[in-house]
Amino acid sequence: MRIDTRRPQLPHPEIPTSIGTVADALRSERLRCARDVHDIVLQDLTAVLLQLRAASGCADPARLAACLDIARQAAEQGIASARDFVQRLRTGGAEASATADLVPAIRAALAAMPLARGVTLKLDMAAAAVLDTVACEHAAMIVREAVGNAAKHASAGTVVCRLRVRAGRVRVQVRDDGPGFDTHAARPGFGIGGMHERAALIGAALHVDSAPGRGTTISLSLPLATGE
Repeated sequence: MRIDTRRPQLPHPEIPTSIGTVADALRSERLRCARDVHDIVLQDLTAVLLQLRAASGCADPARLAACLDIARQAAEQGIASARDFVQRLRTGGAEASATADLVPAIRAALAAMPLARGVTLKLDMAAAAVLDTVACEHAAMIVREAVGNAAKHASAGTVVCRLRVRAGRVRVQVRDDGPGFDTHAARPGFGIGGMHERAALIGAALHVDSAPGRGTTISLSLPLATGE
């Protein structure tokens, strides 16, 4: 009988690391998809539902028509957003430039958001705020989510979005006059949680300030693109 005295081969030392890297990448991708579905698709569906509820049993023909028109706009925007989301999943997105201006990105994101009847959105924006492209995309989505939350969930009458550039950083503030909430007692939902995730990905500071009876202010601060 021949005895094999060779040492058994151990698994390749890089395999566990590789598996861990793949698992981390998959988790990051799941979180990204969850954020995009919530921020891009569910926002529009929520707007449709709120307007249909407002229209239900409405006796005023003018208000009924306004609610249905806003619901239609939200549905159309939701379809367009869903198609864009699927396209980006299939293709990985088109080649993007290294930098982008946050000011037009925010304006475009908010222009596509139907506001409920009675909600006024005021924009007070600096002339330009150039960021890295990825940072610009996430920052615009954070602002869109903040405005959407104020307009749809906070019963706000006025929402103010203010953007300033100072000392190499851009600062965005979204403030509403809604009822506010206790930040210590409230459990963060997908919206606020997603905003914090996006902020962490781009090295931004995000702060939520609210209290019952005094509205909510969400502040975002991040560095401008290198060389700006």
